[in-house]
Amino acid sequence: MSGGTRYEAVKAHITAGISSGLYPPGSRLPSEHALVEALSVSRMTVNRALRELARDGLVTRTQGVGSFVAEARALPSLAEVRDIRATIAERGGRHTCRTVVAERRRAGEEAALLGLSPAEELLHVHLVHHEDGVPLQIERRFVRADFAPDLLEVDFSAEPMADYLQRFAPVSELEHVVEARLADAAEQRDLGLAPGAPVLRIRRRTWVGARIVTLGWFSQPGERYRVQVRIRPSDFAAGGGG
Repeated sequence: MSGGTRYEAVKAHITAGISSGLYPPGSRLPSEHALVEALSVSRMTVNRALRELARDGLVTRTQGVGSFVAEARALPSLAEVRDIRATIAERGGRHTCRTVVAERRRAGEEAALLGLSPAEELLHVHLVHHEDGVPLQIERRFVRADFAPDLLEVDFSAEPMADYLQRFAPVSELEHVVEARLADAAEQRDLGLAPGAPVLRIRRRTWVGARIVTLGWFSQPGERYRVQVRIRPSDFAAGGGG
């Protein structure tokens, strides 16, 4: 095994512990000595793995004290999709949420987008959000079964799913894909749309370390929803392009 492979294996071991909840946000990681003994690698290898995890924002290190799982932090405004409850509340509306599906199932066609094999299990929750009784958004989440094991027991009419998922580990990377399209049969049914009606669909994936841990699909009627982004220069990294 090469040196590069060894330190990457240590990173993967720690990242898996974070994403599974073995090491929750704010908790202290095993000492370098303990990791050396448990994984049969050198102290230099462990130190390099921890340095890179700190660089990636998953771990914080305090000299003489130890290494800790980073606390979940708010995402930058450019990556943020506001919770539908906040949008409805600002308009003076009343939010309700209906759970259509909450199930454990095979990854199937979602496998590739989550980095799983089709036979592996995931958790699937399908919600419909309403404003004053009118359906406004479909939210479908596919989550690795070992990332949020009690997902199917949560009442998402009381707690936004994004807030719930943020409790498990700090997100190190997030991807959004936005497309305008015609509503499919399921979107027509859940949103009360006529055939040929437009929808805005957002696909969101989140990573903890190198692992994709959640896949989300959000669908909104084209005539009832809009996306607004307000950008500050501070949202860009120093020296970033336009």
